[in-house]
Amino acid sequence: MNIPIVGYGSVGDNERNSVHCWCRVPLELFCPRLSEAKTFLPLLRAELLARASRYTLPVTLSPLELLPIVEDGLFGYELIPDRRTHTYLAIGRHEAGSAVVRRTLYTQDAPSALRLAALNGKSVVRERVRPRGCVQQRDDRVGEIADAAESALAQVAMLFSERPRKPIEFHSDVHRYLDDAIETTHAYLFEWNPRIQFCGLPNEAQLGYRLSGDHGEQGVLISQRPDMWVLRWRSPVRDIYEEWSVTQPPTDVFSATGLA
Repeated sequence: MNIPIVGYGSVGDNERNSVHCWCRVPLELFCPRLSEAKTFLPLLRAELLARASRYTLPVTLSPLELLPIVEDGLFGYELIPDRRTHTYLAIGRHEAGSAVVRRTLYTQDAPSALRLAALNGKSVVRERVRPRGCVQQRDDRVGEIADAAESALAQVAMLFSERPRKPIEFHSDVHRYLDDAIETTHAYLFEWNPRIQFCGLPNEAQLGYRLSGDHGEQGVLISQRPDMWVLRWRSPVRDIYEEWSVTQPPTDVFSATGLA
């Protein structure tokens, strides 16, 4: 069974590859278990979508991308615009249990920075140009996820001041397929309830989400296309290989503009 293997290389300033530090080390203890991921990600997304219409962005911006991430004790989504910026926002739950909005400021790329070049032998390319070299990171911890969603949306709206403007929108449909895949994987692996790793890459579903049990079990969840998923799992008890399709994912509680 193939488990994700990470490769690194030095690339030039103009490349769109990127790397997050947690991809360089073994799967974090804070990575959520499947039972948590299948519940928390839809809840967090619903909170964002429910409030998105209260805030605006320039009409020239495409809907924001949501990338599942686990980074330095935060599990949630990173909000990615389709325009270069030095400030990026993430929202989620901190390992201490509180809701958190993380604001990260980046400098320009270093010419010889270590970057993620390959995963499982496949080239990893960021769809958005993202500066490398963190110079400032601030966590704002709040009591409730709803409050964190308000804060994150307000901050992302302030990043772009151009007019005319429109209500914030998200590319959210694809995440319903991931919701279903995580829930189905949890059903197959219920007796282990392994941890799942999110590296924050836009094509990570095709590369594979790494799974890890408490006693050396390993696996990977891969999307062959948005509605087709493959699970590979190896354990001392038995190996599991499953393929399944999602005919019609459940709809989000709110539309991309935050209206019912």
